[in-house]
Amino acid sequence: MGTYLTGTYSVLHTDATADFDNFVYDAVYFSTATVMTINGIVVTGALGETLELTLDGNTSTPVTGVLLLGNPIAPQTKVQTGLISGDSHNEVWQFVDIKTGLPTNG
Repeated sequence: MGTYLTGTYSVLHTDATADFDNFVYDAVYFSTATVMTINGIVVTGALGETLELTLDGNTSTPVTGVLLLGNPIAPQTKVQTGLISGDSHNEVWQFVDIKTGLPTNG
């Protein structure tokens, strides 16, 4: 079960420290009453309100007065897999070891 289902968060970011490339945010806490675009929808949040949903970094715009709660993205999901070099006669493929999350060549 993912941590977003249990409400367990290991990071708390502001609009200035949000990093959608390295973190997944599964909740927004409104530390002030403010308006924020979340997943393409303009949301008016009340002071102290928490919305538990996964934020899409492409369609969400963090603003002052909100805190983003989330977790680091798993390293193995950031490893490139598949054909990494070569031509049709000499190909090099890279895969991910599902037990360690580390790349292997095979």
